[in-house]
Amino acid sequence: MFGFLTQSTKDQADPLQSQKSATVWLRQLPALDVIGRQQHVMRAFEGMRQSRKDADLQRVAAVEYLDAALGADRRQLLKQYVENADGAARLSERIWQATHEMAQAFAYAYQTLLDCALAQGPNSRWKPVLPLLFARLVHYYGTDAKLRVFRFERWIPAKWRELHDIYARAVDAGVDKLPCALPSAGPGSTQWTVEQEYLFVLLVHQLNTGNLSPSELDWAGAQLRAWCRRLTLDSVPRSAEGFFVDLAGRSGLARRTGHDSGSLLRYVDTTTLAEQLERTIQSLRQAETADGSNLASVNQQRIAILEKVRPAVAPNLRTDLRRDPRVPVSVPARVRVGLARICRDLGSKEAADAVEPGGTEQIEVYAVSDGPRVKRPANEQDTIAASISMFGDPLWQVKDRSVAGLRIAASGGIGQSLTLGALVAVRQSDVSDWVLGVVRRLNKLSNDEVEAGVSIIAERVVSLSLAARREPREDTGIIVDGFDISTIGARFDGLYLPPPSRPDKPLAVKTLIVPTAEYSEGRKLILTTGRSVYTVALRHLVEQRAEWSWAAIQIVEKNSRPA
Repeated sequence: MFGFLTQSTKDQADPLQSQKSATVWLRQLPALDVIGRQQHVMRAFEGMRQSRKDADLQRVAAVEYLDAALGADRRQLLKQYVENADGAARLSERIWQATHEMAQAFAYAYQTLLDCALAQGPNSRWKPVLPLLFARLVHYYGTDAKLRVFRFERWIPAKWRELHDIYARAVDAGVDKLPCALPSAGPGSTQWTVEQEYLFVLLVHQLNTGNLSPSELDWAGAQLRAWCRRLTLDSVPRSAEGFFVDLAGRSGLARRTGHDSGSLLRYVDTTTLAEQLERTIQSLRQAETADGSNLASVNQQRIAILEKVRPAVAPNLRTDLRRDPRVPVSVPARVRVGLARICRDLGSKEAADAVEPGGTEQIEVYAVSDGPRVKRPANEQDTIAASISMFGDPLWQVKDRSVAGLRIAASGGIGQSLTLGALVAVRQSDVSDWVLGVVRRLNKLSNDEVEAGVSIIAERVVSLSLAARREPREDTGIIVDGFDISTIGARFDGLYLPPPSRPDKPLAVKTLIVPTAEYSEGRKLILTTGRSVYTVALRHLVEQRAEWSWAAIQIVEKNSRPA
């Protein structure tokens, strides 16, 4: 019963010598600590790396057994990452690293075993294990791809060369279309071919559209994995549309142009996948109409995800996706990311108090006029160098812009912490005011370069100090300038967006952006300006993220401050 306690030091350092040793060792690992168990697995793979013994079929069985046994662990880690990606940065980073390290370890193990199997030549004992070794190795390239896409990262060319070379070797060995599954996964497990796993890796990278969150990518990836099983790679194209991949190239899928040709090109017609996507959208819409419960909201979210995915996988590209024309520019810009940083930097300037004509009740924190965006007058002496010298932090640039959006870019690694849905303030060198926007699309070109598509939600914004309103108490009330200051609770910073905000779909109501932790519908806040003290109530949400909430406000009370 306690025989494992007498194992030799060598056995403990390398438990992956056989399926039996791996089974005994795995039972000793902590059952409830997924990350702790992953660390033990990493040490086991390191022991395998340091072992001087040649790989044999028993080691193949041990690795495949461990692969199947840890499937639930990998799914749990991915689930935890997706759930924490938006709110708990440190925890999600730790989970991401643990999942990535495990994927890399299995990829190394399968690569080592595959090299050994191929070195056996026509050995009949090794030939049956080839399809699964190829398929699982490509599978873990897919795991790496999915984890990279979660963070909007792209593969380097060398990684693509590795993947294409593995697939080409599988084709040469004649095992690329043989279905297989892990022996320990159970009799009902789905069988995958090397070609299907390879196609899934190619399609996962197509999900890197920059406008999907990790939870959306996770759901979309699951749909794509099921749908891509009907796709094939062809040496001769079936139609003039679709995609192709160059097995000698250093990139993934490319859309056909009509001028693509070559003996190492493989073509993918995604028509069946696109049709399945359309059928899913239609069924979700029908279910949404028939069901008025919370499930309808989930269906709406899933429809929105599939509509974002559609252009990336459709066999033909529609070119009329942009609502507003964009103008290419190259303008240095200042960028502030995050509600707290924006409030601090924009609050360093005094907000102008203004009273609108007509005597109607207005929050007097900013001039609410409908004048055009103020720009500097054109100057023939104004060169790029001069603009940069006048601008303090020119590492950000605006590359193109439209009425409702900007494409901003950063170098030097300063934009790597940018996330989808982040609140940003941008001040372009040729525009006098800050504009407020939300990151809707993210593209990390490398470890140093990042691009973001920003949807403008306000061309006028002012930082405010807000306070929670307490209920007045007769015994402790303190009246100052006609106002009971005992009703002023804890203070926090926020942003006021005078109407109209959001250029693409203008809002006529007054709105505030506050920390999400401070938002609840109906909550009353105190807003003090140079002339008045307002009590406002938070109303319906316009948009909400983990860090910030954008909500309409209603003026409940207004008290003038003595001059």
